[in-house]
Amino acid sequence: MPVSQRLLLLATLFAIMLATSSAVAAKPTKKECAAANEAAHDLRSAGRLREARASLAVCTAASCPGPIREDCAQRLEEIDAAIPSVVFVATDGADHDLSNVRVTMDGAPLLEKLDGAAVTLDPGEHHFVFESDGLRSAESTVLLREGDSNRPVRVVLQSARARARAPAPAPAPAHDDAHVAMAPAPAQTRADAPWLDASIRRSLGLSLGAAGAAGVVLGAVFTLMAKSTYDRAIQTECVGGDPKRCTPQGKQDGQTAHSQAVVSTAAFVGGGALLAGGAALYFTAPKSDDVAISAAVSSGGAAFAVRGKW
Repeated sequence: MPVSQRLLLLATLFAIMLATSSAVAAKPTKKECAAANEAAHDLRSAGRLREARASLAVCTAASCPGPIREDCAQRLEEIDAAIPSVVFVATDGADHDLSNVRVTMDGAPLLEKLDGAAVTLDPGEHHFVFESDGLRSAESTVLLREGDSNRPVRVVLQSARARARAPAPAPAPAHDDAHVAMAPAPAQTRADAPWLDASIRRSLGLSLGAAGAAGVVLGAVFTLMAKSTYDRAIQTECVGGDPKRCTPQGKQDGQTAHSQAVVSTAAFVGGGALLAGGAALYFTAPKSDDVAISAAVSSGGAAFAVRGKW
């Protein structure tokens, strides 16, 4: 056999051996199948569905043991049903579809252009930035949930020349400072006068204080009534002054005294609150410029005067 034919035969045999060894090496081993199955489980728990699906594609190979291959195939179907997908739609200001748009997701490149195909992503919140030459970029934040299928994400990329213009402020009219006529300030009405607010607050404070004082007096009256009723019951209706050895009338008087004591307590509390509120209103009311207090002392005696608007 000529030397050239021998070299050709050896080269052919070497190519066949290399292809065979590569094909054998591409098949995952039993250990690699088990590791891919376990990794897919952890990735699925972490919400990284795309990586989990890639691991499951390894352990579904024909070289993997049957139980592992079946388990991976079943879980692969579950992930395919759960993994969300989006369809990006970009238009310009005239509502024309755009394809030459670059997309980044969470700061990392995702697509170099749009082709209308669905893109599978991991669930969770993602921030997308859309860029195209000659147009202003647009952004969109989307929360993807498991099971979202072909969810549209729409953005509008406006022309870079289009700028939102704020209306220019109207120029101030030219005038000569020497001839500017100032509008007179509106006269202060009675409703705007500060002394009126002070007067109302003081009047309300006095009214509340009077009601509080009446409450305190009422509490004192019911206190005396409760004590009188209780003492009468103990002395005349209870044997030896023992509250536990009273006649039915004595027990009834005791209940009456208790009710009177409750009313007394409520009157004291309410009256005290009203007194405090009235005092706060009265003493915190602003002073009025329309009220004047003056005193005069002379050899003929002393005088005290109060002037104001009421």
